[in-house]
Amino acid sequence: MNQFTEPSFNLETDAEVIISQSHIDQAIQTLADELNRHYSSAEYDGSPIKVYCIMNGGLYFTGQLLRYLTFPLQLNYLHATRYGHHTSGAALEWKCRPETKDIRGHHILLLDDIFDEGLTLEAIDSKCRQCHPKSVHSAVLTDKLHKRKPTSGFKPDFIGLAVEDRYLFGCGMDYQGLYRNLPAIYALKS
Repeated sequence: MNQFTEPSFNLETDAEVIISQSHIDQAIQTLADELNRHYSSAEYDGSPIKVYCIMNGGLYFTGQLLRYLTFPLQLNYLHATRYGHHTSGAALEWKCRPETKDIRGHHILLLDDIFDEGLTLEAIDSKCRQCHPKSVHSAVLTDKLHKRKPTSGFKPDFIGLAVEDRYLFGCGMDYQGLYRNLPAIYALKS
């Protein structure tokens, strides 16, 4: 038995698809079109954009999105977590921080799976801004609809889908460390 799952959890009976794979694929294509328009403006002058996948959740979304991006980019990753394999957040733990030498003077795009309470993405955005980039933008696959957002007013610049306020997994989001690979978004049944 896997140490991260409840012995009685069954994907087919304990969860339901709330956003289908085809709907997610369309949202990712639409978001890519928006990003392509944004980064083709004169402000960016064809400069390569430094794209940072926020690990681990942003990996699925980043991989799917990259297929549709047409601007020059350099891909890297950052890793900060408040969750680990838990279902509720704790203190921020950095596993791979932004470095000034990599960010200074560049246009930065952060990619993540979900904007839930937003504290992790806000901290990453803030840390990147301290490294003196030309610009920092963020894009997320999903934005969870609730009022528990950062009090600063921080929010992502680009959002693929609004999702209901339930425990979600699939498309990079996990349930006790598992199921990030699912191509649809699931929620636990009530």
